[in-house]
Amino acid sequence: MRRAGVWDDDGVDGRIDLLKVSVPPLLCGLFLAVVWFLLPSEQWLLLVGMMVAYIVPPLGRETIIPVCILLGIPWWLVASALAFLDFAGGLFMAWNFPLVLRIPYAGPWIRRFMVAGRTFLDRRPWLERLYFVGLILFVSLPFDGSGSIVGSVIGRMLGMTKTEVVACITIGGIIGSFAIALGIDWVTNLIPAGAGPWVSLAVFILIGIALLVMYRSRSLMRETNV
Repeated sequence: MRRAGVWDDDGVDGRIDLLKVSVPPLLCGLFLAVVWFLLPSEQWLLLVGMMVAYIVPPLGRETIIPVCILLGIPWWLVASALAFLDFAGGLFMAWNFPLVLRIPYAGPWIRRFMVAGRTFLDRRPWLERLYFVGLILFVSLPFDGSGSIVGSVIGRMLGMTKTEVVACITIGGIIGSFAIALGIDWVTNLIPAGAGPWVSLAVFILIGIALLVMYRSRSLMRETNV
């Protein structure tokens, strides 16, 4: 385990740095302003809604990306949007961790997660052995609870610097989002052009069922190994 406590703002006196709080949301607003010129207004609103849904559990990129692609949003744009959200979320967490701990519901949940973090890391020893690569893999793969928020907490518990955590979350977000988007795009290209929307919907439902079965199988295996 690496040295803990390198996030030296944990002991601040409660003051809020407005610049650090406002920059990540402003970056997201700038991103959406650029996307406005790339999509029709209906698809732009859909993408905004999907980005908000990505922030709120339990929906993850393995759900958001297929839905967006099915509804006509380019795969590369969906992947870029979610990867950018991971970057912005990691940046916000790194800059404002003490503030996040004071947010109702989110703060107590993170505190409970940190208390149980030792058990969490004991079940995933590769995160400690390969702390940098391990955190990238954790963020990129559809693990239960993976994402910028949990990834930031784990990075902090591993004693990583803020720059390392943001870098891992950004790289992992790019890998995970683009891998899923490319896979879904490849599957959609296998569907005949005149098949109609119901065939596409059926294919995506089957993909969703397969992902659900894989997730449940992995969860049962983890529970039986406890």
